Amino acid sequence: MFEAKLSNPMILVEPMRAAYELVKDDVAIEITRDGISLRAMDPANVAMVSLKISKSIFDSYEVDEGQIVGINMERFVQVLKRARRNSIMGIKIDEGKLVVTYMATGVRRFSIPLLSLESGPRPEPNLNFTVRAKIDPGALKEAIEDASIVSDSLIFEAREGEIRLIAQGDLGEVETIMRKEEGLMEVEVQDEARAKYSLEYLKKMIKGSKIGKEAVLNFKTDYPMKLEFVNESVSMAFILAPRIDVE
Repeated sequence: MFEAKLSNPMILVEPMRAAYELVKDDVAIEITRDGISLRAMDPANVAMVSLKISKSIFDSYEVDEGQIVGINMERFVQVLKRARRNSIMGIKIDEGKLVVTYMATGVRRFSIPLLSLESGPRPEPNLNFTVRAKIDPGALKEAIEDASIVSDSLIFEAREGEIRLIAQGDLGEVETIMRKEEGLMEVEVQDEARAKYSLEYLKKMIKGSKIGKEAVLNFKTDYPMKLEFVNESVSMAFILAPRIDVE
C-alpha cells in the first residue's frame, strides 16, 4: 500500500518534469519508507538522471513496504502538468494503477496503469573526479544559452580558482569565465581538467536548476560529468558522457 498527499504539488511536478527531459519512456520508480526515487538512462545511453524525493515534502505519506513500480513517464508527466498551485495532490497505488487526484474547487482523478518491467532502477556508476565546483545555476544556464549561439558542444576547463566554459564553431567563439563571487561559489581542483559535452543534453539538464540555489559540478579530462541540484528534500543528479574528438 502506498498513499500520500501534497499541498504544494509543484515540489513534485518540477523535478519529475526535469527528469522527463531525458527519460520519456517506461521507468522504474522505487517507493520506500524514506521517499520516492528513480534512476534511468536516456534512450541513446548518453546521459543518466537520478532523482530522490524525500517523504518530508508530503503532508502525509504511508507505505506498508518498499516496492518498485513501472510507469510510462510520458503519461505520468502529462498528468502532473494538470496540477495547479492552489490544489491538493493525492497520489496512491490502487489495483495495479497509479491514481493521482487534484482537489480544489472540485475533484479531478487520473489513473495510470502500472507496468511490468524486466529490470529495476539502473545502478549508479562509480566515478572518480578531479574537479568539484559549486556554481550559481543562473550563471551556468546563461553560459549554456550563450554557447548555443555558435556551437553544439561546450568545453569545460578547470584550473586553480576558476572554471572556463568555451564554445567554438564556424560562427565564432564564446567564453564564460567563472571565479569566486563571479558565478563560482567554490572550486576544488586536484588536477587541471578539460572536457567537452553536448549542449543538447546540457540544455535539458539545466532545467533541474529550479530545484536548488546551487549547482554542484564534477568532471575531469575526457570523462563523464556529474551535475547535481539539491535542496533539503529533493536531490537531482545528471551524469553525461563526454564528447571525444577523433582526429
